[in-house]
Order: sequence, then C-alpha cells, then structure tokens
Amino acid sequence: MEKVKINLAMIGGGLATLIALGGYHVVYGILQVDTYSGASLGALIIVCLAAGKTPIEVMQFLAKNSPLFCIPFIGTRIMRKKVNEFLGNMKFKDLPKECFVSITPKRKDFPNVITRENAGDMTVGEVVAASASVPGLYLPAILKIDGKKSKVYDGGLTFNPPLNPDAKNALFSYKNDSSLKANSWNKKARWPQEAKATAVFHPYNAKFGMLGGPRKVREAFAFGASAMAKESEQFLKNLGIE
Repeated sequence: MEKVKINLAMIGGGLATLIALGGYHVVYGILQVDTYSGASLGALIIVCLAAGKTPIEVMQFLAKNSPLFCIPFIGTRIMRKKVNEFLGNMKFKDLPKECFVSITPKRKDFPNVITRENAGDMTVGEVVAASASVPGLYLPAILKIDGKKSKVYDGGLTFNPPLNPDAKNALFSYKNDSSLKANSWNKKARWPQEAKATAVFHPYNAKFGMLGGPRKVREAFAFGASAMAKESEQFLKNLGIE
C-alpha cells in the first residue's frame, strides 16, 4: 500500500501561533511529515522545522527574538536577518523538504504561494519576512519571481495557511477572541482552510493575541502542548495514525 503523505500546516497570527507550535511539539516524532505549509509567523516556523530544527529550538529562537520582531515597520527586516542567521543563510529552494508559503501580492498576475520551484535565489529569511508583512504594522516586501516584481503583504490575508492537495493536511491553529470576531483580519483566509484540513488542532485561549515578549512565547507554547496532550489520540486518529 502506498504511503499517505502528511502535510504539516501552521497558521499565522503572531504570538498566538506559539499555541500551534506547542501542539505540534507533542506529536513531533510521531507525525512523519512529508511537506510543510504556513503563513506569516506560521511560515517562519515551518521553514525552520523543514530545515531540521526541533519545535523546542524554534520556540527558543522566537522567545529570544520576539521583542525585535514586534518593532513596527522594521520588525520584518530584523526577522529576515535573524532567520537567515539561524538557518545559515539557506536558500528557500535548498530546503530539505517542500514548503508552501503564502503571500498576498499587490500585482494580480503574481504567485500567491512560494515554493522551492519558484523561489529562485531568495533566502528563507526573505520569504518568511514577506509572508509576515502585516499591513499597518510593517512595510510591504518587494519580491521578484519569474522576472516580475510586486509589493507583497501578509500571506495570512490570502491562504492562512496554504494546504497541500496531494496530502493529508494536519492543521495546527488556535482560537481566541480576536479570531472569532466577524471582522477578524484573516477570517476569510482562515476558516476555509480549517474546513478542508484532514485534522485540526485549534484550542481556545483568550490570553494570547498578536504580540508578546519571551515570557508570553513560552506560556503560549506550554498552553498548546498541554491542550494537545489531551487530544493527541483523536488528532492522530483523524490522520489515520493509530
């Protein structure tokens, strides 16, 4: 019997995304991931995982750098530099496993998902910083793909996160008061993905929003791990993993 592919999909949303990462930490080593997908901070997380970093290492990296990433306007520039340092200036096309990262381009004929095939010589830092360019908080990125240039905004506005149609999608998410509002900034890009995914982890916690420092990063991660510990059996069962 042919092995079923598993895509790890990580939602974006700033600090609250650490809830999703904490949930994945519990099933890390059990869930054999073939491809990864993410948006915004979820994109940063999945490229680090695809490059071989553990959930704990990614959490520690984010705890150390979260105050810098929260700086308006220049936060994504710092993010690009720090991610490149963390992953040894790796090119996106050289990631060991395929990653799908959503962006929201201003130009209509521009790709809205970056893959190893169309990333050219962009570094992982360039790609994740572009996907995290929240309008109003950061400046838009400018990317060039296949000879075309476009301003690029947060990928969570388009697909939060993108999914892999050729795999079972294990979507790691969260719910808080902001995400449940009718005018939630990324609701149209978020809820359809949760409906399409094979298995969804999305615990509720009102304590964590978009921004937070090192202590909040660790607390959100711990909350996610605790929540997944209670539902990991059913989550894995939904993916056909007994």
